[in-house]
Amino acid sequence: MRRLCADQDLKDFFRDGKPHRIEDIKDRFNVKKIVAYREMKRIKALRSINTTGYFILPWRAPSTQDEFVKIEGKVFFSGGDLSEALIYLITKSRAGLTAKDLERKVGTNPRVQLLNLIQKHRVYREKFGGSYIYFSHDKEQRKRQLEPRQAKYKKKYSPPISDPLETLPLELIIKILLTFIRHPDFSPKSAALSLVRRGEKITSGMVESVFVKYDLYKKKF
Repeated sequence: MRRLCADQDLKDFFRDGKPHRIEDIKDRFNVKKIVAYREMKRIKALRSINTTGYFILPWRAPSTQDEFVKIEGKVFFSGGDLSEALIYLITKSRAGLTAKDLERKVGTNPRVQLLNLIQKHRVYREKFGGSYIYFSHDKEQRKRQLEPRQAKYKKKYSPPISDPLETLPLELIIKILLTFIRHPDFSPKSAALSLVRRGEKITSGMVESVFVKYDLYKKKF
């Protein structure tokens, strides 16, 4: 059967290396949009993951590290669509990534896709200090990613020298723990303010030391 778009004609059309809209492809070859999409799929053209309806021909990455290309603000991933790009970045990361980290790489807000991937058990997320970090769904890979993330977080929130945990009265530690149980979304600063309002002499540094000691950042409900 004769093809509506010859392979060489399509290659010539993309020879400038720039992204082209599906509408331009449709008009250039005088075909319906559905046919243009079908032709793009047939020649394995890459669709932009951050701009609707733009395509380029696959490129040969200079190294295995370069799976992305950005042209005129449009981002393309050699491994597929936006969801596949997110899985790739999260899986390859050393210590997981935030939604903001991912947004900087893919050029668009990925939160909807991330929720879908979580529901489909393709990625895993855990909260650290009020922010979600996304990890590989593979248990072994996730374990390797969590270790440096937890070490970094414990270092960041290590007990201040001026408020060592050992000097806190047991009664005050219990009050901090009870505040956390009642308000698991509280940050150390919020918990400290809550206790101050109830007449306690306490600082956010003291609360942070308790959060770190009892891994409360990991236990946020």
